[in-house]
Amino acid sequence: MIATYLKQTWFFFRAHLQPIMRIQLPFIILITLISMSALQSVDPENPEMNDSILMFYLASLVFLPLYAGATIAYLESVVNKDPITTGQALKIGLQRWGPLFLTKLLGACGIVIGLLLFFIPGVYVMIRWGFAEYHSVIEKSGPTESLKNSWQDTSEFFWPLLNGLAFLFVILLGSNLLIEMLLQTLGIESLILRSLFDIVFGFLNCLYTIYGFRLYCVMREKQ
Repeated sequence: MIATYLKQTWFFFRAHLQPIMRIQLPFIILITLISMSALQSVDPENPEMNDSILMFYLASLVFLPLYAGATIAYLESVVNKDPITTGQALKIGLQRWGPLFLTKLLGACGIVIGLLLFFIPGVYVMIRWGFAEYHSVIEKSGPTESLKNSWQDTSEFFWPLLNGLAFLFVILLGSNLLIEMLLQTLGIESLILRSLFDIVFGFLNCLYTIYGFRLYCVMREKQ
């Protein structure tokens, strides 16, 4: 079953690659450029947080809920057989930015606390809140309501979510580390090349969103 969902995630990703790229890549590229600027401005002998690093964190906080919400809105429109444009998706992402930002913030706080409690509780909480962002964007639920509904809805989908997301994590992280080792072996230390790979893997993170959305759709069909 999990293998089937993973295959469906990959097929969906390939079929809708260009629309998702149009939604996400401009923001991912911008965040990466800010990251490059931050890294270049850091003094190795005095690695204090400067304005560039603060700008990087601020850009990540601002843009992530926007393009994540827009991506979810596009996924939902495809399922409804009425695909929306990039502009329409971003408009919905902007409208749901506040609730989704708070949902992610509250979720992140809970996950961090769980991770500090011997790691496993953090993973458990992260999976049980795996549907929260879909509730926030699609159902237009508030932050606490989204987390509460996700906790209820994932009771039957804990293991499919955990196993599928873990598989994607291992593949993406393993590929990233392999490329990093290859660059070090070849003696390549190009910041531009590394930034290109950051953009690629930053974009591939949408596979987590697509996989979670697939299971969210299965949950809705059962209900």
